[in-house]
Amino acid sequence: MSQIKNLLLLCCLLLFTGCGNPITKDNYSEIKTGMTIDEVESILGTGTEQASSDASFGGISIDMKSMVWQDEEKIISITFSHDKVQSKSQIGL
Repeated sequence: MSQIKNLLLLCCLLLFTGCGNPITKDNYSEIKTGMTIDEVESILGTGTEQASSDASFGGISIDMKSMVWQDEEKIISITFSHDKVQSKSQIGL
């Protein structure tokens, strides 16, 4: 019976440790240039779009989007070009 209790406790701990704040330095470090928005959101959760632009000039298209993930003083900002990470920055991590 004690082994069952220990197993249940371990399962609960594993479930709850995955529910923490995703705005961390470790998660920020996982974000790499070229990742898709879906890949980033699988790490950080759903972000907030801050700005976007879409234009074409002589057959060259520009598609930029800026998104932010924020928790109080911690901020992760990522710029996407054609839905892939172009650059990233952080404050307070």
